[in-house]
Amino acid sequence: MSKFLSSAAVAVVMMAGLSAAHAADVKEVQMLHWWTSGGEAAALNVLKEDLSKEGFAWKDVPVAGGGGDAAMTALKAMVAAGTYPTASQMLGYTVLDYAEAGVMGDLTETAKKEGWDKSVPAALQKFSVYDGKWVAAPVNVHSVNWLWINKAVMDKIGGTEPKTFDDLIALLDKAKAAGVIPLALGGQNWQEATMFDSIVLSTGGPEF
Repeated sequence: MSKFLSSAAVAVVMMAGLSAAHAADVKEVQMLHWWTSGGEAAALNVLKEDLSKEGFAWKDVPVAGGGGDAAMTALKAMVAAGTYPTASQMLGYTVLDYAEAGVMGDLTETAKKEGWDKSVPAALQKFSVYDGKWVAAPVNVHSVNWLWINKAVMDKIGGTEPKTFDDLIALLDKAKAAGVIPLALGGQNWQEATMFDSIVLSTGGPEF
């Protein structure tokens, strides 16, 4: 049973998880992911084009929605059925869970050749290396504790960038009083959860 990779799905990465004999036979790559919006699809096309240059076909396995929850449910079912994708988009601790289960490919040879230990920050290596072996390749890194502010609205209401949670509440009240919807969410559970996490961290601090 072939192991799968959490990776960028470029040729050199895929082959690292396969035997040399088997790698030569692989011409199509299954990529399970949830990058389905316009900007995400454009980013994914860059990976597809790189893969094509290496002589590999790309088979999209998109599972939209939920910040990856639905895709991870699909991945769990695929692994349970033994129908592993060649590569899968994953987040943080999920990589380690599958690595512990012994179903991840080994990217160490490629990682050493390309010097990943020097280019990937140590904090990210924690989620890319398991038991001394590289099992994932970080292709996108971002934080959830960002606040996007509409500058035009800020200028209209005379607001300033909040530095504390109390500042944020005061700013929201000011926007509401000016007839502006002060806070917008996408209506998905993961968005509410990450906002909750940020509020708890902002108000209680790291120790709490």
